[in-house]
Amino acid sequence: MEHHRVIIAGGGPGGLGVAATLEGWHPRFEGGYEFPSPDVQKLARQHERKPLALDLHELLEKGHRPIEFFRMRHHPVQDALPLDEWTLKFSKRDRVDWLMLTTDGPGGIWNNVPREQLTLGPAHWMELAHYPIAKFYEQTGRERDLNALVHRSDLVPYYQACAEELGLSGHIRTGVRVTGIQPAPDVYSKRESASEESGREDPGARFIVDTVDEVSGEQSAYSCDYLVFAVGPRSSVRKLRVVGVDRDYVSLAYTHPDDYPGERVLVVGGGRSADWAAQELHDDGRTVVYAMRQKSEAHLKLIYNSQYLPYYARWAEILSGGQERMGLLYETQVTGFGSGGLVSIGTPEGPVQVQVDHVVIEIGGDPDYSLLGAYGRLTFHAKRDNFRFQLMQMVVDQATFESVDIPGLYPAGYTAQGTGLSVIGFHAGCFLIAGDILRKLGEV
Repeated sequence: MEHHRVIIAGGGPGGLGVAATLEGWHPRFEGGYEFPSPDVQKLARQHERKPLALDLHELLEKGHRPIEFFRMRHHPVQDALPLDEWTLKFSKRDRVDWLMLTTDGPGGIWNNVPREQLTLGPAHWMELAHYPIAKFYEQTGRERDLNALVHRSDLVPYYQACAEELGLSGHIRTGVRVTGIQPAPDVYSKRESASEESGREDPGARFIVDTVDEVSGEQSAYSCDYLVFAVGPRSSVRKLRVVGVDRDYVSLAYTHPDDYPGERVLVVGGGRSADWAAQELHDDGRTVVYAMRQKSEAHLKLIYNSQYLPYYARWAEILSGGQERMGLLYETQVTGFGSGGLVSIGTPEGPVQVQVDHVVIEIGGDPDYSLLGAYGRLTFHAKRDNFRFQLMQMVVDQATFESVDIPGLYPAGYTAQGTGLSVIGFHAGCFLIAGDILRKLGEV
């Protein structure tokens, strides 16, 4: 069985940041930045050459959030900093043996979003600190505003460039789906003598990671000492369990208007991805029926609270313009897909049927915690924002992001409690995770 010190499950930005740090790109602090707290500033000065060596429990004991220790150096102000004003720098050190397993390439879910998709936040929110997106724009001749939203045609190449620029590509295996994670047998016996001699924690393989190759169907298993659980917030896509969902006019995800023939399209959903699909199809000239389970007040609140995003500004224009080609059905539930595009929908006024040429189902997903079923009941924290994004996060040690239930396992990205629900909120978690692993291995 192939063994690695660390396996990272997932290729999104949460896992990429950990990979870059384990590859040896260690942060250091330079310049005149000062933390608002004198206590934090003192610790930062003491560890400015090797901040990963700091046991961040010291910050917790003083009432400070460890993830903010790194985030504030990466994003000290609201707007993007010019490259020459960065105080978060990196030094290249020896790599730790790590391997990333992912179904997609670098960037995770961004490889599969609609072709014209924009981010919800500005460019610099999306970057790994190890390789600023401003540097990518400069190196590739892209003239972009760092404070503007990013198109997927820029963002996916950016994450691919991160993997190349930082030397990660040779340790990323794509087209590999993790199917299960379980404890390794005799977890503390494999290297007991080595651990005693070194005085460091070295329990041997803790985890067995089962996988399948998505092309060949070949099954494989890996072992590792530490596992970074970075599967992403939609690794388990929700299913609409109704009769006829497998009909040829029903699509389980949205990509681009050109992929859906016909004049009338039904969009089933209610989140941001469904909003995007409905608006883009409408602006392509289609007649759209948009069926949602939520009440109208919740949908309209999101639209009018999101006017800083161009596609929600467009939504407001559609709603104020008579909605001749946009039919909104609230508090509804699709009950079946019949032959010839006849769809049955339950509404507060009773059942109705609509005739359409195509159906797009965009009902989101959840982190695939079933992968950890071998560990029994886990501890979760319910997290939601004001814009319909909600998920269950794993409860973790806030200084290290190590799971409170599974020693050696580190949720990364949105799945870790304490990150918030925006990309800018979880990027700095990579330093907490990698720092804890490096300290346990005696590498910092």
